Amino acid sequence: MVKKNDKGFSLIELLVVISIIGILLSVLVTNFMGARERAKDSQKVQDMSGLKNALRLYYNDNQAYPTPASNMVGVGISAYYPGISSVNSVGYTYAVSTDGDSFSLCTAVTNDANSDAINSQLKCGASINICGMGVGVTAQKLFAVCSN
Repeated sequence: MVKKNDKGFSLIELLVVISIIGILLSVLVTNFMGARERAKDSQKVQDMSGLKNALRLYYNDNQAYPTPASNMVGVGISAYYPGISSVNSVGYTYAVSTDGDSFSLCTAVTNDANSDAINSQLKCGASINICGMGVGVTAQKLFAVCSN
């Protein structure tokens, strides 16, 4: 009688395990691919909201929003929002109405599926010029914050 040595795995068992691991990895990698971009977008949105609040406080004290040509730090926004240095590194577009009573603040986001970007522009209203794009115009990958 010949005794079999059953101390190892067969080739079929190894192939099945490797294929299951491959399928699991492909599912997990696709879920985590955009996590870094979504985190950056979330930080930009948070910075824009903080700057919006700081601009409103500035308006309460000065009865006008700062002009776009002025540096936000130079006009004293840092007193209202200490995180202004992180906002300056984000890259944003700032526009003020001619009477100085309203503003729009925009930043580019990378997540294409972010419906909040379009919704943020719609919240500003169809009657104002959002960041120089034109009245009632919306754009993909652009998050907007307005004074209203």
